Amino acid sequence: MALVIVRNDESAEVVYHTTLEGWNDTQNIVSRPYDDGSMQGRKAVVTLKEENLLEDGKDYLVYAIGYQSGTYGGYVPFKDVEVGKPFTHTETVTVPDGGRADEIFAGSRILHVKNGEITTAENSPAGQPDETVVLRRQVAGTFGYFTRIPTEINGTKVAGLRLVSTRRNRTVILGGFRSNENPEDFNLKNVANGMAPDTEYDARLFGSTEDDAFVVYEMKLKNWFPGNAENPGLPLDMNSDGYLDGKDTNWQVDEEKYPDSSIKLRKGSVFDNCFWVASATDQNNVASGVPTLQMQLLDKKSQVLKHWNVSLQEKAALQTARTVVTLDGNGQTVLSTETTPETEHRFSIVRNRLYAMGTKSRSQSHDGDEPIDLSKADNLVVDVENDWEIWDTIVIREK
Repeated sequence: MALVIVRNDESAEVVYHTTLEGWNDTQNIVSRPYDDGSMQGRKAVVTLKEENLLEDGKDYLVYAIGYQSGTYGGYVPFKDVEVGKPFTHTETVTVPDGGRADEIFAGSRILHVKNGEITTAENSPAGQPDETVVLRRQVAGTFGYFTRIPTEINGTKVAGLRLVSTRRNRTVILGGFRSNENPEDFNLKNVANGMAPDTEYDARLFGSTEDDAFVVYEMKLKNWFPGNAENPGLPLDMNSDGYLDGKDTNWQVDEEKYPDSSIKLRKGSVFDNCFWVASATDQNNVASGVPTLQMQLLDKKSQVLKHWNVSLQEKAALQTARTVVTLDGNGQTVLSTETTPETEHRFSIVRNRLYAMGTKSRSQSHDGDEPIDLSKADNLVVDVENDWEIWDTIVIREK
């Protein structure tokens, strides 16, 4: 976890810069578990001592980024930021070639110093405690959870399941650092903050003659239902009933993806998940008729045997407006709030949302889980959690 405190005036002078190492270590003293209703995560208190005390009567902007060392090509937040120098740009992270998006958090807050105490500035959003900076995920998440998978389609054996997307961005814009827009933009919802569209397709939609999509995740069924000595590239339907499910006694969790029992799943099911950089659909995407997400059953040559164009179903009211984050020529954030052109099958992927097919309770429990029965699925719907439950928070105090 790294943070900076900047004067909220034209100088944009950095007055404090620190990094909190080992944020998620279970036995550290940097942070502690935090649970406040639906808000769960970890919390830390940063105390400013005499040499770092803030000036009375002034406003400051606090920015914080939570990240895992080594991700995004070794990204280090605020790497070139120096105390006493101005900080005017927006932080971004980019998925390296051949890499995948990783979880990353960010947050900001305007604070006011009065009579030696740090309080919430007048233009900060209501409902947040004084001195507190809340960090939210800056990428989207997605998972698929399935069972009772057909072993063949029209006489061809099924080898895998795959979710593909027709859009993939490479770069995440981490909020509005010194933006000319709303400096509290980390708190906005329905935000697409990705840029740098990828064009190196690695999959194709059903019926396409060339690659025109990106793999989100892929499940090799032989790793979940092993033992097919006759054809090692295919799963083994142990009871020969035409479906891969809990009745097959050879089922196991894919140890390549989830080693050391890192996840608990309903017997006979398959599961995969990943993080995804947000992307905003536009009128051209809608007019093209291609879906945002497509779930596919594959043969062992990765040919599509069956597909579902995934539709969007939100647990909260469907949003009619969205905020798109871009950068201007000076590297500062520009926010554009607009009416969304989204449709059922052509929709934006936005930050801090979980796009789920099937129901998964906790990683170390399968109580309450409901994987999707693919033997019955005519349509696949992705449910959307508008705000994930896990947050990180930092409290700023003066000694």
